[in-house]
Amino acid sequence: MCDSFDLMFNLDQLIPVEEASEQFEFECKVSLKTGQVNYADMLTLKSPITGAGFKMMPCLDKEKKFLVGFRVSMNVPACVIGNNAFVHVLPYEAAKIAMLLLKHYLKNIGVSRKSLTLISLSNAVIRFVDFTYLLKCLDIDDAVLKRNELEDRINALYHYLSTSYRQHVGEDAGRTVYLKIRNHPYVRAYVKYKDIKEKKKYGCEVDVDYLDRATKEKIYELSQRGLRIELCVNGAYLEKLEPGMSRVTAWKDKAKADDVIGKVFEHFRSMLRFGDNLRHNKHRPNDLAKFDQKTQDFLKLYYVGAEGSYVEGLTKSQRYELKKKILKVARIDPTIPWGKHKQLKAWKWCVQPSMPKISKKYPDLLPHVFNMENMPIFYEKIIQAEVNKFNVKNNGGTSDISDLMGDAHVDEKEKTIKSKPYRGFGSLNIPNISNLTDD
Repeated sequence: MCDSFDLMFNLDQLIPVEEASEQFEFECKVSLKTGQVNYADMLTLKSPITGAGFKMMPCLDKEKKFLVGFRVSMNVPACVIGNNAFVHVLPYEAAKIAMLLLKHYLKNIGVSRKSLTLISLSNAVIRFVDFTYLLKCLDIDDAVLKRNELEDRINALYHYLSTSYRQHVGEDAGRTVYLKIRNHPYVRAYVKYKDIKEKKKYGCEVDVDYLDRATKEKIYELSQRGLRIELCVNGAYLEKLEPGMSRVTAWKDKAKADDVIGKVFEHFRSMLRFGDNLRHNKHRPNDLAKFDQKTQDFLKLYYVGAEGSYVEGLTKSQRYELKKKILKVARIDPTIPWGKHKQLKAWKWCVQPSMPKISKKYPDLLPHVFNMENMPIFYEKIIQAEVNKFNVKNNGGTSDISDLMGDAHVDEKEKTIKSKPYRGFGSLNIPNISNLTDD
């Protein structure tokens, strides 16, 4: 996917705090000493579709005088299908769903149509986003094996880091491997073979009691056959990678989106140093003899773990030159002990996977994939939740929900239509999803 998402919906105009708190029905914390506004509360809300939790916070400017927008943290698949086992990387579409659910909540508490129109995708920016890649494996045992290989490689390459930066949580098949390095994607790797009831980084629930047990078992039967790699990046990272990509609307360009998705995964591969083709076997005597004498002497010490005193006697620049030379001529990084270096074998399986597809042999699972094909279904679920919430039983009409989708104003006469069995978009007389102008 986009799996977990942290977005900022900037308003089209700044609104004074006192006016905004009435307009959008939120409260602010006020300092007892100064009487000045400090901040607005972050709220935990529930998806009207699955019951999954997500966070919303009104955001104020630095002087705490104006409302500038709304921050939303959400696991989007969990909010529309109650599971995130099979997700495509779709930041624009995921942001659209987040916006609709935000507007659904605001409308529920009485926010006017005019106020809702101030929120759109055109000014939305990405604060944090998870890119999810599912590497296909033979079965759960193969997936666990690959996760273990990944963990071993991380521990070998980053042995000098505190375990808090390369920790793991859980045991056996349920272990999740982490790698956190500044200015790089935040890495999580695990096998999704069951519900995970813990809350993730942004406080967003992932697995909720929305699907029946039989459906979940079928989902996990397939998802456990893959190694799931989640790469979390922030808006600043996206801007550096490709200017403009922190803006949600930039992700409408599929070619540009695919390019960035690929670059993020290649960055992950570079963190594991696959491009360096590091050596994992000792040089044989006849190969060692091809190097100059200083290189031979160093490698002989290195292979027996006795290079420490030699390296300590070098200056910082000399160590850099040594590393550069040995890496070039011998494919050895002398900063990694040989006992760990020899674990760094070449992998053929760690390549960017295609987005997950469910075989037609499992037709009942096709609606449970977060992909473009199912997007109309997800939008319709939100519309249906709106219809169920605002159905006016007394006069047989339904509430106008076009404000959530960004449509044009609907006259009062158009609002009161005779109640009919729900048949999807046609029965609500709203435009096709593909034609909606939401940004």
